[in-house]
Amino acid sequence: MLAVGLALRGTSVSAQDIHFSQFFNTPLASGPGLIGAFDGDYRFNGIFRQQWRAVTIPYRTFAFGGDAADAAGVKGLGLGAWLFNDKAGDSHLDQTHLSLGASWTSHFGRNDAHALTGGLQFGFTALSLDPSALTYDNQYNGYYYDPDLGSGEQFARSSSTHPDVHVGIAYRYKVDDRTSLQAGLGLFNLTTPEIRFLSGPSTTLDRRASGHVIFNFPVAAQLDLVPMLQFMSQGEFQEFDIGSNLRYIMLDRYSLKRAVLFGAHYRAADAGYLYAGLEHDDWTFGLSYDINTSDLVPASRNRGAIELTAIRILRKRPAIPVHFKACPAQI
Repeated sequence: MLAVGLALRGTSVSAQDIHFSQFFNTPLASGPGLIGAFDGDYRFNGIFRQQWRAVTIPYRTFAFGGDAADAAGVKGLGLGAWLFNDKAGDSHLDQTHLSLGASWTSHFGRNDAHALTGGLQFGFTALSLDPSALTYDNQYNGYYYDPDLGSGEQFARSSSTHPDVHVGIAYRYKVDDRTSLQAGLGLFNLTTPEIRFLSGPSTTLDRRASGHVIFNFPVAAQLDLVPMLQFMSQGEFQEFDIGSNLRYIMLDRYSLKRAVLFGAHYRAADAGYLYAGLEHDDWTFGLSYDINTSDLVPASRNRGAIELTAIRILRKRPAIPVHFKACPAQI
């Protein structure tokens, strides 16, 4: 996964936000409209992704998020925090982001089946790289690479920090525990911050627009189908994901829900990926693997990325009924 692409030898560079294959398991990465948009009290989300190990120094991303619904006892108020660190490529490009956000949810319709959430996030991103880890054509003396030769590149700085502002909205419609719809829109980098490492013009981080739709409905007594899609656009970059998961329900009683999931997804002109998941009461675990199909196949040999996710939701549970049989008194 490319966090920030830097074409270091040109007069211009292009910058791109991080993204995840399991967008359905990374709610706080999809936009502020999903802050507090869940059934429960508190939600915690961890993510690990590694990509391009077969091509170069692996790109690695760690992320963690937490949010609360009806925060501080205020019905409709959501609060959340989102943190990630991304390391990319030969330059040891390091990106660390922290943001805090809030949202407001309004329920309406019969039995409050409809919910509309609007959210806002403020944060900061710190970028750094190691120029000494890079090699250049100017350091080839005609026979071999000589690190003592000058690179010909002038780095104005090796780190920078910029503020971030994001907004989002999400709509949810829940018919019952197995039939639901979620749709969301997010707008990122509203202030279009400037990024610069070389002694030249800075690069503007383009605004990013993201939208997704996720359905869930039963197709058999113990099977649910979960089709979904996501579209993102940032500057000249676009991404379109489409796929579906199949959920096999093993247990659904007394507020205990246990299921296994399998899915297949496709990211246009880039990769297909397979997904396996486990839902165990308040926990959701996900594992996916990207199979590269882009022009990089000769180098990647179809090997793309592995991604692990975990979600924990804390909620108040009704007491499980205890069935007992009275025994006759002994005299």
